[in-house]
Amino acid sequence: MWLPVFRTLLGVILVGFSLSALATHQVGGQIEMRAVGNAQGSFKITVTNYFEANTRGAASLTGGQLGIFRIRDNALMLTFRVTEIGQREPVVYSNIVCANQRNQNVSVATFEADIQLSPSEYNDPMGYYISYQTRNRNDGIDNINNPVNTGFTFYLEFPPLQRGGTYFKNSSPHFGRINGEYICINQPFTFAFGGTDPDGDELRYSFITPLDQKGAANAGGQNAAPSAGPYPDVVWLSGYSAANAIPGSPPFAVDSKTGELSITANKLGLYVFAIKVEEYRNGEKIGEVRRDFQFLVIDCPPPVTINPKAAIASYPTSAVNATICVGASLTLLSNTNPNWLYQWRRGGINLPDATSPALTVKEPGVYSVLVSLSGECSRSSESQKIQITVVDSNTDLRSTGHLCATDGSMRFDVQQEDSVTYQWIRDGQLLAGQTTDSLRVFQPGQYSVRATNLRFGCVKNGDPLTISRSAAVTATIQSSTKFNDICPNDSLQLEAGGGVSYRWQKDGQSINAVSGSTYQIKVVGTYSLTAIDTYGCVGVSPPLVIGAIPPVIVTMDTLSPVCGTIAAAYTLKGSPAGGLFEGPGVTGDQFSPTLAGVGDHIVTYSVKPAPQCAPTVARRIAIVSPIPTIQMPDSIITFLGNTFTLEPVITGNANWFLWEPPTFLDHTNTAHPQVINVGKEGASYHLWVKNKYECERRDTIKIVVYERLWIPDAFTPNSDGVNDNWVIKGIEAFPEAEITVFNRWGEIIFWSKNGNYAEQPFSGLYNGSLLATGPYAYVIRPSPKRPDLRGTVFILR
Repeated sequence: MWLPVFRTLLGVILVGFSLSALATHQVGGQIEMRAVGNAQGSFKITVTNYFEANTRGAASLTGGQLGIFRIRDNALMLTFRVTEIGQREPVVYSNIVCANQRNQNVSVATFEADIQLSPSEYNDPMGYYISYQTRNRNDGIDNINNPVNTGFTFYLEFPPLQRGGTYFKNSSPHFGRINGEYICINQPFTFAFGGTDPDGDELRYSFITPLDQKGAANAGGQNAAPSAGPYPDVVWLSGYSAANAIPGSPPFAVDSKTGELSITANKLGLYVFAIKVEEYRNGEKIGEVRRDFQFLVIDCPPPVTINPKAAIASYPTSAVNATICVGASLTLLSNTNPNWLYQWRRGGINLPDATSPALTVKEPGVYSVLVSLSGECSRSSESQKIQITVVDSNTDLRSTGHLCATDGSMRFDVQQEDSVTYQWIRDGQLLAGQTTDSLRVFQPGQYSVRATNLRFGCVKNGDPLTISRSAAVTATIQSSTKFNDICPNDSLQLEAGGGVSYRWQKDGQSINAVSGSTYQIKVVGTYSLTAIDTYGCVGVSPPLVIGAIPPVIVTMDTLSPVCGTIAAAYTLKGSPAGGLFEGPGVTGDQFSPTLAGVGDHIVTYSVKPAPQCAPTVARRIAIVSPIPTIQMPDSIITFLGNTFTLEPVITGNANWFLWEPPTFLDHTNTAHPQVINVGKEGASYHLWVKNKYECERRDTIKIVVYERLWIPDAFTPNSDGVNDNWVIKGIEAFPEAEITVFNRWGEIIFWSKNGNYAEQPFSGLYNGSLLATGPYAYVIRPSPKRPDLRGTVFILR
């Protein structure tokens, strides 16, 4: 259910001046929202504002700011500005004397803006509202508190623009011009205050309290910046309310279906009121508009019997209907009395400046005249109504077809009407025999139609329409490359110009499957096309002969691998001549291993069959092989009869190995052979390695064999640099040697394992302190294959 949260107002405060001098003295108004065009979410927003005319504040107000808010949480969605359009028009009163009793000289200003809203953004189910706030009201209002300091909030609410993913189109109710009216005390009064809905939705009318402004107005006579609701109500004086804004018996009432107001007022004064206009579709409320206005109740003199007449000049006095041709006129006459005031109206609305006993009319409608006593405020009397009908034959031309440069035709049609005949005119001359409601033409010129209404004799000459031939269609065809040959194993795009659609031909035969502006071809031949422009006019292109470029066979010499990046650059060779070599390390026709670096490099040789063609490419691999490296010690010390593996570290993808001589080796062609049961003479081995590209490296290792250990029986750890450590010669040959030294009590005072003794020998220390002079027992276990060696070593000082 829609919540009545909208509030809308109009008015201005002119800062720095007295309110009584510069207040806008606003009478009322409303907001309207109309969907325009075919674009979803496109709207025209109209603010209609009624002012007391000739006030300085009203004259300075030429627009203002509006805000759109979401009903659910009052969130601001959009701020925009309306500006005044057209000239301000007076609200016409039937008796200006009565209106002037309380300065009821009112004019209407219209402010508009075009806005574009996104349906996907404005899709909240509770909808949205627009507000416009301003001030001031008249200081002479009799039913609200402090009226001159009370403002307006005009408001309108509208439904979401999208429901269930579908656009929901809607316009708010529309309200036409109003008459200037006043209420005579103790006399019945009615006033048409309703509107119409552009979408045919149901409108429901009810009284509601007018709204005050929220916040202060801006300086300079402009309205306040948009503020979110809720908005404050005006403060009623005691005894007044929304349903009792004007005292009366019968009381103030509004017809809920038509919006017509009625009352027999019983108290003089100026009274404000507001009407809520709710919009329903299929029984569901979808929108709301509030209209704010005011009425003056005056003390009219006793009714005077006035019997105004209305007649048509040159017609019988009893005639109340007349028909005229469009452009012609009639004069309506009322009985003349110098003591009367006259006000003519059409369709119930007072006409500006129509205040004499006679009225010349040209427009259709229902006319009447209101008459009241001049010089005093009196009740008006209305004459009988006269219906004026204007015969306006339809001469608007609808045209189809087109005149091309050399052919084509156009058809003119006019909407057929009963009892109307037609004559067609070209270049000011009647076309003989052309009297139907349509005309087909094959020549350029200025055409129009003359319509004659046989019943009333009305003749209307339609506005002329000039047609001419369009320029010739220049059809073009060319290739996208500007070359007219197809490259080997490729296609060629042909491009059309001069039209919006095309018919293609090859060798004189139509290509029915193609109608666009491009055509991708792979077959030689003679191509042409017909271009069709937006009017259906055609032009034929000159033929375009498409040939074929023969293919080219591209070869490139094989590239020999090189060892390492220091190898010399060499020349690349390809066929046919004139191609382009590319790849890592390539400069011109030279390949540089230094620039390329180690690796397998793709080198290409490209030759174009023609400048516009893609090249034909031959590929080779340029191999820059790494040179193997060998990392192994210069010598290895071992013991007699030992068996061990030679473990050099080899790089460079070596896959061929040779050890020389083969003495003591289990294999000579593996990277890591075993030395088996080495003899006391040892050996010197030469290692030679190669990779698959014959890149090679050589290295040498010497095997030194110790037959036994030489164990000193004493040493002097006195830090003189001579014999300070117990040096066991040949211990390097036993990488698994374990040495243990004991004191006289059998406690271990030194222990070494896994070949560490050569680097950290026994130095006569235990826990960092010097050991005493004397003998110390030891056990040496050279390897798991050798027996332990036991003995005594002396520490001497």
